[in-house]
Parts: sequence; C-alpha cells; structure tokens
Amino acid sequence: MAEHNILQAILAGWRDWPLPLTDPPKVLGPIPGGRTNRNIKLEGAGYSQAFILRINNPRGRLLGIDRDDEAQIVHTAAVAGLTPEPIYRDPAHRFALLPFVKARTWTAADFANPMQRKRLLALLEKVHNLSPATDRRSYLRYLESYWQILQKNTPINTELAERWATFSARLAAFDQAPWPAELTHHDLIADNVLDTGSRLYLIDWEYAAIGHSDIDRWSIDPKLVNEPFIHELAQWTNDLWERVLLSIKSASKNT
Repeated sequence: MAEHNILQAILAGWRDWPLPLTDPPKVLGPIPGGRTNRNIKLEGAGYSQAFILRINNPRGRLLGIDRDDEAQIVHTAAVAGLTPEPIYRDPAHRFALLPFVKARTWTAADFANPMQRKRLLALLEKVHNLSPATDRRSYLRYLESYWQILQKNTPINTELAERWATFSARLAAFDQAPWPAELTHHDLIADNVLDTGSRLYLIDWEYAAIGHSDIDRWSIDPKLVNEPFIHELAQWTNDLWERVLLSIKSASKNT
C-alpha cells in the first residue's frame, strides 16, 4: 500500500514535468529487474513516446548512493553517447523520468559470448576515459559506512568482525596506492546493459564513481583483472551490500 501511495503522489505532480502532457500519464506496467529502485513504464497524451518513471529508493543514502554525483556522471556519459540522458530529475531526488529505449537487456549468455564481450569491453574503455566532476572514491570510507549500518542494525559475529578488521587495514593501504583512478560503473550486471542491436548502452549509474576500473572487468570475468586485491574488494563490496540491504528492509519492517 505504501508503494502504491508513493506512486500516486508522484503521478499527481505530472503537470510539473517538462513534458507536453495534456492528461495524467497512464501506467503501462512495471519493468522487471533492479533491486534498488522501482521502474514503471508510462505513456501520456501529448507525448509521442513511452517513458520510464524510476522511483528512487528512499534509503539510497544508506546504500552508498549520492544522487548529485549520479546526475553529474550520467550527464557526462550521456553526452558521450554511452547512456540515455534522463528527461527529468525530481529536485527532491524522489524519482527520475527516463526515455524508454527499444532494446533488449543482456543476459549471462552475452557476458560469456566472446563477440558480445568485445563490444562491452570497447564500451567500458570509453567509460573509463570519461572525467566527470566528482571525487575519487575512498573504498575504505565507502565500505566503512556499510559496516557501521550493519553494526547498528544487526548482530555481528566474532569471525566476521575479525575478517573485517584484517581486510579494512589492507583496504586503507589500497586506497593510498598510486593506481590510476578512472570512471567506474561499479554495478556492471547483465540487467544494466541495453542492446539495440547496433549499439550498447549502460544504465543505472547510481553506484558509479571515479575508482578502480578493474572492478568493472571483474564483473564481466575475474580473469580480466590485473590487480589481485580487486577480487577481495569486489567480493566484500557485494557481500556488505547484500547484508546492508537486508538490514535496511528488516529495520523498515520494525518501524
């Protein structure tokens, strides 16, 4: 019921959207996939194309999302032709309106296909060469924020705490190492690759930052990674993210 109310409240403000709509938009249905936000396909009289309403996770900050940085990165990538430019971003960060791209979403089979992988790696090279006006990520600070949420919301066993203490010390040293920092998507899963047949787009940039680009290559195939520490970093990031997501859901049910 709460999700329905949020949707209705957003749709009620349709007159404020920068679209030539003459009537309230019509909901065509949800778009599957995605674990952070909700995506809903819309159409509206006066606007010739279908579009997407992305309802942002209200607890995005806890998941490490900075919507202002995301907007800067997405604009930079869109200018380079690597992702669709959003139609509108709610100033309060509740939602975004995105163009509906006629494309198919990749599957694990595409990641395994040598020709498809070659296309994706070429796209990633363009991503990694972009220079948005955002800060370099401190992976220690980023993951420490996850750890603090877990400490607050869930019991942490001794074994996990000891492993984190050992890893975080090594992570601090990694942050200070002179590796080349490049724009990194940080969420390179099949669902975030759109294929029109003639070109690829990357979507869902909310975890992107200037960071270590081997993390993107790790997502395609760990064998592509040159920096050995990335294996641990990626695994810890995914594990802590899953734990934080569960803790947030659990905490929200109890409030």
